[in-house]
Amino acid sequence: MDFKNLLNKPFVVLDGAMGTMLQNQGMSLGSLPELLNLTHPERITAIHRAYIESGADIIYTNTIGANRCKLERSGFTVDEVVSAGVRAAKRATEGTECLVALDIGSTGQMLEPAGSLSFDEASEIFAEQVRAGVKAGADLIVLETLTDLGEARAAVLAAKENSSLPVICTMTFEKTRRTFTGCRISSMALTLEGLGIDAIGINCSLGPDELAHLVEELARWTTLPIIVKPNAGLPDPCSGEYSISPERFAEHIGKLVPLGIKIVGGCCGTTPETITAIKTVLESTRPVQISPEIPAAVCSATKTVSIDRVRIIGERINPTGKRLFREALLRQDVDYIIDQALQQTEAGADILDVNVG
Repeated sequence: MDFKNLLNKPFVVLDGAMGTMLQNQGMSLGSLPELLNLTHPERITAIHRAYIESGADIIYTNTIGANRCKLERSGFTVDEVVSAGVRAAKRATEGTECLVALDIGSTGQMLEPAGSLSFDEASEIFAEQVRAGVKAGADLIVLETLTDLGEARAAVLAAKENSSLPVICTMTFEKTRRTFTGCRISSMALTLEGLGIDAIGINCSLGPDELAHLVEELARWTTLPIIVKPNAGLPDPCSGEYSISPERFAEHIGKLVPLGIKIVGGCCGTTPETITAIKTVLESTRPVQISPEIPAAVCSATKTVSIDRVRIIGERINPTGKRLFREALLRQDVDYIIDQALQQTEAGADILDVNVG
């Protein structure tokens, strides 16, 4: 069984949380759960196996934070931690057709210009994880819990350039339909589908009862299989228990089926019992195929413009015949260039043509 064949099933079931499962077993907050791949691999394998026995078709490796930024002071290399994580997952899948997804999350740093990490540096950080996961035998790559579209692009390109494995990606949205950095659902869909990923969706942050309007919008902008991997609500500040039971979680997932979801699992606070409940609901449900008519469009991370009518394009970001602009480019005066962009935007431009040839 490979990922392409798995998509022939009515639904694909993912696993649930790893971090909160480990916390329930006594792992202290602030520690790196990925290090357990090396120090207590049997605990990781046992959690994976519990999810497989609950009906998961794909399990995520315990490697979401296994990048050089987060492992810097751990005493272990990315290759060591990622390889051990894949091995722990593959041991759990022995004798089954369950697939192992190399789990890659955010670097934890902001990309330029909001932060100091360059796009190329981010891409190489992700590439290091990808190479280690491929060597260890992962079946596919999942990029998850991302909030910055630039970082998501860097991760996808690293995955595509360093492997031939299927790549799926989920970003984390608020109720506002934007990520923490302001990325829109339409921008995510247009950009990542354009980069050739194999499935797309939403994970973490919200519960399954809060996803309907987000899934509806995503279904209008993508032809890819849609993933949902929500949280089990919010944790109680006193007990730490999450607010949505496995049965209620699965009930809400059932209500998302008519919106076109295909790949389903759980994020923070979910357990093997959650996956069992999801599997039960989906077994009595038929999938709904959504066939959107996606308009030609261009986007930034925070804005999407459909080419469905005459659009105004600002063309003044061009040094040809503009001495002041050329001088600003040569002295790297970004403020001057941004001012030109703002003037055109305020004058009504829908799209900016950037030409620095």
